[in-house]
Parts: sequence; structure tokens; C-alpha cells
Amino acid sequence: MSSFDGFGAQGPASGFDAWEMGVDGQPLSDAQLALQQDLSSLADGELDEGLAANVMLKLESDEEASAFFQDLTRCAKMHRDMADPDRLMARMAMMTGASHLCTDLENRLATIFYQLGKAYLLAALDPDRVVERAFEEPVAVEQTRVKGRGFVDGVLLGSDRETLDGSESSRQDGVDWQTARAMLNGRLERIEEPLKKASRLLEQAIAVAPDHEEARFYRAYLDAQEGRKLLARERWADLFDTALQPANRGHAAIQIGRLHQAEGNHREALRWYRWILISGLFEQDERFWVVRFNIAMTYLEMGDRDRCLDYFKGLIDSQPQHVAEMAHMATQAPLLQEVLEQYPDFANDLISRCPELFSSPAA
Repeated sequence: MSSFDGFGAQGPASGFDAWEMGVDGQPLSDAQLALQQDLSSLADGELDEGLAANVMLKLESDEEASAFFQDLTRCAKMHRDMADPDRLMARMAMMTGASHLCTDLENRLATIFYQLGKAYLLAALDPDRVVERAFEEPVAVEQTRVKGRGFVDGVLLGSDRETLDGSESSRQDGVDWQTARAMLNGRLERIEEPLKKASRLLEQAIAVAPDHEEARFYRAYLDAQEGRKLLARERWADLFDTALQPANRGHAAIQIGRLHQAEGNHREALRWYRWILISGLFEQDERFWVVRFNIAMTYLEMGDRDRCLDYFKGLIDSQPQHVAEMAHMATQAPLLQEVLEQYPDFANDLISRCPELFSSPAA
């Protein structure tokens, strides 16, 4: 007989049935109701350590209470699966064991790490230093972390080899899902500096999926922001050579051009910038409007003010929807401000040919 009268040998009901029906239609006692509440709180992780330990002892001695708790846990997992499509998808993929689905899971995990890494990276930088938001806008960190944790839990539950000790049994196709779970559960919070969080997450993304182009782009971007310009250039050049997505090649080309421009190597900078125009990306993807601004500024640095004016005018004519952003960037360019002050003729020509830059509220 169980340790609580009314369950176990006295009736066939077990699990939810026993805890809802009682025995012979009799209502549950106050002690049984209290234990039921404690078990529900235990399943939700709401009990402190002392009370949780006491409840666990009761589970070991009461078969019906244990059956109820198992039913409760299964239902909780089912509800979490239904409320979280990523978690459910991960569980189903792991249960079917299809190789292409497992690859999709790896790519999904890499994307979660990349999205979080990018969000921490851009949040740590002065927004004015980030000229364009390559790819999509940064995600909400906490929401993405919670969804990512549910996704990883789904993989571990679906694999039927869930462990809590980080052993090899938590690996699936080379991915240590327990390490991923620990990173999303709390290990990340112990890293204090946002840029270090970004570095760790981007490295994790590339470790899971070495060909993840966006993660590779932002790892190089982090290198450049921390002064490792040569390494950043090498990584962007590798991305440019190997990327399957034309837009990713374009973003790498712009960043390489900027590095050369900052070093005063104007002709090399122009070579990379012009690739964006020659490849057709400028017309196909309006995110690349900034390349004409960069070319205009490069010519200004070279002292070729006529070509600078031509590119400013061409940019406004082809991308009028970005005039406010152009005006803001112009106000953040010390060289342009200096030239406008020192050369009144150039200032008059710019006002005459590109009045939109000066009529914008951002000017």
C-alpha cells in the first residue's frame, strides 16, 4: 500500500485518475491535496531546495504519487512542445533520425548562436559606428535565448539520450547539445562583457556550422572593432571567395574596401567598392546603396571633388528613399565637413547639385 491511504492497492486507478477521482468516489484528503500541489510546483521548478528534497522522498515511497508526477511531467512537456514549434520540430526530427533533418537542426542551432552573438555585438557598439545593418535587424536577446533553450531541450528529449553530466551521450552528429543547453541556460550570463559574449556565441555558431556565412561575417567584424584589422581582412576575403550568397560576398567586399580606405589605399578601396556596382548588387539589393556614398568619400579623400559630386548626385537620383540616411552620414564625416568649410566653391556646387542633402532634417 502507498504511504497515503486511499491509493495503491485499494483501487485500480493510478496517475491522474487516482489523484482526480480518489477511491470509490471519495474526495482527496487535505494531505493528498497538499502533496498534489507540491508535486505540481516541483514539476514547474517553483519549490526551494529543502521542500523539493522532501517531496522527492515522498515520491520514492509512494507509487501513486510517483505515477501522478510522471503523468504531470509528460503533460507539461507536451504542452511546452505544442506552445513552442521549434521545440516540437526538434523533437520530431531527432525521433525520426533523418540525416537531412539533423543537418537542419545543426543549422538552426548555429543561427541561434549567430543571432544572439550579433545582437550582443551591435548593442555593445556606438550605433553611429554601424553604418548599415547587414542581413536582418538584431533580435531581442532574451526572447531568442528562451526560444533557443526550448529548441535545444526538444533535441535532447527527442534523442532519448538526455544526460545532465555533459558526457558523450549528449552528442548528436558532432554537436554537443548539452554544452549548447548550458550556454543558453546560464553559462552565457556568467560572461560579463557584451563583446566577450558576442565572441563566444559567434565561435559557437561557427563550431556547429563552419560554413555559416553570417556568423563568419560578424566574427570578422568583431575582429576589426577590436583592432585585429589584418585578421578581419583575411576572414572577409575568405568569405568573399567562398560565400554562396551574393549578398554575403557584397557585405564582405564593402568591409574590405573600408579597411583599405581607412589605410589610405584608395585605389584598392575603389576596386572592392566597384565590384558591388559591377556585380549588379547595387541594383538588386537596396541595402548596398551605401557603396556609392563610400566611393564618393573615397574620391573626396583623393582630392577629386568633381567625381565626388558625380557620385553623390548619382546616389540621390538612384536611391531617393535613403536621402535622410545619406544626410546623417554626411554630418558624421569630418573630412566632408572640413572640405565644405575650406572650399566654398565645392560647398556651393554640392548645394546646387544635391540640395536634397541639405533640406533633409538629418542634415
